[in-house]
Amino acid sequence: MNKKLIAVAVASTLVAPAVYADITPYGRINNAIDFKDSDNTTGSTVDVSSVASRFGFKGSADIGNGLTAIGRYEFATVTDKEQPNPADLRLGYVGVSGGFGSVTIGNQWSAYFNHFGTLASPTYSLGYLLYSSFAGGPFRTSNTIKYSNSFGPVSMDFDVRLNDSEEGNDVAEKLNGNGYGLGLTFAATEAISLALSLDSEENPDVTDEETGAVTFGEDTDRVGIAGKMDFGIVNATLAWQTWEQGTDEIDHLQLYVGGAVGEKSSWLVGFGTAEKNSGGSAATEPDSAFLGFYHNMGGGLRLYVEATSVDFDEGDSGDFTQTLLGMRFDF
Repeated sequence: MNKKLIAVAVASTLVAPAVYADITPYGRINNAIDFKDSDNTTGSTVDVSSVASRFGFKGSADIGNGLTAIGRYEFATVTDKEQPNPADLRLGYVGVSGGFGSVTIGNQWSAYFNHFGTLASPTYSLGYLLYSSFAGGPFRTSNTIKYSNSFGPVSMDFDVRLNDSEEGNDVAEKLNGNGYGLGLTFAATEAISLALSLDSEENPDVTDEETGAVTFGEDTDRVGIAGKMDFGIVNATLAWQTWEQGTDEIDHLQLYVGGAVGEKSSWLVGFGTAEKNSGGSAATEPDSAFLGFYHNMGGGLRLYVEATSVDFDEGDSGDFTQTLLGMRFDF
């Protein structure tokens, strides 16, 4: 009998954290009919595409003294075809929050994106090319310690990346090696907000093992400034960022105007441009125009149309148009 009681007590102790933690599963299934017309060798294509679908868990637990333990797992998922496993880890962090704010450690949204990036790249297809693919704006960051807090009308994030092994640097992250970032948003009024993001990244020297040749790393600095005016049925956003590495510089500007159509629908139009100077000489510079229309069906279901046109100044190579007819379900 005593052995049975001891076994029950031990088992209860082991499962106690799960009992007291508040675990919330969530996800997004986002599939679209994808029409793309490119001037390169791919020509015109029509596919069904998974657009940043994901699945995750959020957890929190009261640990006393006004503190809360927090953690999150989020995985990218492929939802347009059979896939044997999740495609990628998007988020994975643990931390603690309280009256001082929150401190988290792991793979998480960058301070840069949380403030400037959410305005410059509001959806996966609108603004993504210029903000991230061309101008190198990050979404998430690996090996990151982040502090977040709010002070009246000001919210802020500060992160430090400890990454001597240079892990990461995938499509979403863009950041490699050690570095730090800062993001600030100031809600001037209920209708006007301003965002400022800074990021600095160390690029160490790299030695070729076969030839012994050394490629000297140059630090990368990013600055993003954005403002948004929201008057209910109409809103406007202007976002500018600059990327510098040695003598190379990229400047990126995007303008969005959107509004509501009734209680369940909205629209968004925009224009973006980027200029790239390599060693002082002009390089390929893309311009992009975009249009989005969204209708909320209720229950987490949204229907949408997004169209993007990208035109490179030097020649037609790389020019393309893309239209997504999508259905997105958030739960």
